[in-house]
Amino acid sequence: MSEIQQKTSVGRRLAAGLAGLIPLAAVVVSWLAWRDSLPAELASHWSGTGRPDGFMSQGAALSIALLLTGIPAAIALACSLVPSLRPAFLRGTVGFAGMVSGMGAGVWLISAGLTLRAGSAENAVLGWGLAALMASFLFGAVPYFIAPKPIFSTTRHEKRMPLGAQESGAWSQAITSKVMLWLPVGLIALTAAILIPAIAEGELSAVWVTAVTMSASVLATAMIAHMQVTVDWRGLRIVSTLGRIPLKRIKLEDIAAVEVTEIRPSEWGGWGYRIMPGRSAVVMGAGPGLIVTTTADKQFAVTVPDPDTAASLLLALRDREHDGGAHPGAAEQTV
Repeated sequence: MSEIQQKTSVGRRLAAGLAGLIPLAAVVVSWLAWRDSLPAELASHWSGTGRPDGFMSQGAALSIALLLTGIPAAIALACSLVPSLRPAFLRGTVGFAGMVSGMGAGVWLISAGLTLRAGSAENAVLGWGLAALMASFLFGAVPYFIAPKPIFSTTRHEKRMPLGAQESGAWSQAITSKVMLWLPVGLIALTAAILIPAIAEGELSAVWVTAVTMSASVLATAMIAHMQVTVDWRGLRIVSTLGRIPLKRIKLEDIAAVEVTEIRPSEWGGWGYRIMPGRSAVVMGAGPGLIVTTTADKQFAVTVPDPDTAASLLLALRDREHDGGAHPGAAEQTV
């Protein structure tokens, strides 16, 4: 790594740590601005998007907000000052810390802000504040993307699968995440716990935002819990087994290089379908996988069993595509 790159990396590490202080600063600054106007009691819990059904003293709410923003900020800053930490670990740490602190600041700002605007805790209607609260988790993306990118040390795959002049190979494997198979069940249980009290009280109009949001989350999670990875004359394809919905396709002519490596979720943004600037991945857990670099200099990674066979076939088919070779009409060899 050059001296300029090292300085850039150090600067980005520090900037990522300092970014974690933003939610803490938002809590402190808002309290200083509002403390003379805030009532002693704040709205703290809503079963729907209407009036609150739970309350908390201003001091208790502020203390919780300071803990939820201060502790993650301290952890993120401390990690950013340790140069020996791997970039992937640092990214994951500051990103998760940012999610927690963003949520802590969001809870405080919504609780205090709505109470202040309504004039009393009893009249603080949540409304679209629910969407703002859910969006507060996204603050974790700020320090995550500021932190230096992980550096990969992988070996370009060169082996080609031997194919006859009239053969066109095909390879397919199912990939499953046990965690994501259970996650929809947990989301459904959480949704029921949130909605049943409101439905029992006849407040159907107050819970539709929560119902739609949670339903979309359950569907999205179920789609990526079990997928089929295929390599054939169409290139590399990822299809959800739920509804056979295509999630990713890289054509043969768009493939510049293929690598076989051990994939770690922390280096690709976690589990599931991950999308990052210049990179994307389908990660079901730590283990063997493929990294495909396209002619547009973008990378796509996927965890699969037996990635060597998939890579060898993909390169053989790519080379044949470049040479104008046989296509689906030829005899097919399944591997």
